[in-house]
Amino acid sequence: MISYDASNRLQVILSYRGTILPSVLSYMLWILIWTGMLLFCFKYFDLKYEMGSQLHTFLGVALVFLLVMRTNSSYDRYWEGRKQLGALGITARNLAVKSNSIIPDSEQGFRTEISSLIGAYVLCVKEHIRDGITNKELKGLSTANKEEIENFSSPLNGILCILGKRLRSCVDQKWMHPPEFGSFNGSLDDLQGVLRALDRIRFTPLPFAYVNQLKVFMMIYLGTLPLVLIPKFDYMTLVGMFFAVYAFVGIEEIGLEIEDPFGDDPNDLPIEQICQGTKRDVAEIRSEERRVGKECRSRW
Repeated sequence: MISYDASNRLQVILSYRGTILPSVLSYMLWILIWTGMLLFCFKYFDLKYEMGSQLHTFLGVALVFLLVMRTNSSYDRYWEGRKQLGALGITARNLAVKSNSIIPDSEQGFRTEISSLIGAYVLCVKEHIRDGITNKELKGLSTANKEEIENFSSPLNGILCILGKRLRSCVDQKWMHPPEFGSFNGSLDDLQGVLRALDRIRFTPLPFAYVNQLKVFMMIYLGTLPLVLIPKFDYMTLVGMFFAVYAFVGIEEIGLEIEDPFGDDPNDLPIEQICQGTKRDVAEIRSEERRVGKECRSRW
């Protein structure tokens, strides 16, 4: 994601990185070639044909309506993705805090295992909705944890199951009462719910018929627009077509880019920073709890 100062109007206007210009340049080239060919035909053959602008104006309004629906649906996915990533961070941090509150200070190895599992889950979620989970996301886990996870087809399912078993063992160790386990179980359910919500966003594309209708309609509209403009504007039609493509195709490209907000495009969500920050906070919660505990004991 690109950071920018919205109050610096000139910098925003003159920016190139993060804009849709790279995506629409090829479309601009083809439509300008097409417009140039039509201009040549009008000049060389002295054509007097003129397409009525009223019908084209009506079609333009319909096209704008389709583009607005396309962009809104894409932004809904973008914003829902951000909310779910926020929920992932909140649930992971809360689970780390609750775990530290019931695990004794003397069980530092157990605390480390729990925080490592939570951090690994967050990183695995990140890669699950991107390129796929690798051993890199599991490198912070112990050898025993990795062997347990190998018994599952999905590392994410394995991590949740291990977390559930370890937290359930806290009841057996008398570190918490059985009713308290319901809160921990609810956090595990929330982690699973966030994963499935992100799956829904990432792996459910817009209906093909809708996308096809928009692209075909736009091609017809932009392909016939020079027939309306050439008789009135002559060579200035090239300038008009340049901005028409930038406006219509650009809006569609924006929707196409943000409908999957978990990639590496300039306008995608900063998922790497969000998940790495969550993992760092989970590890810090464990170390901070330990430090505070030592300070309290030293005071007493």
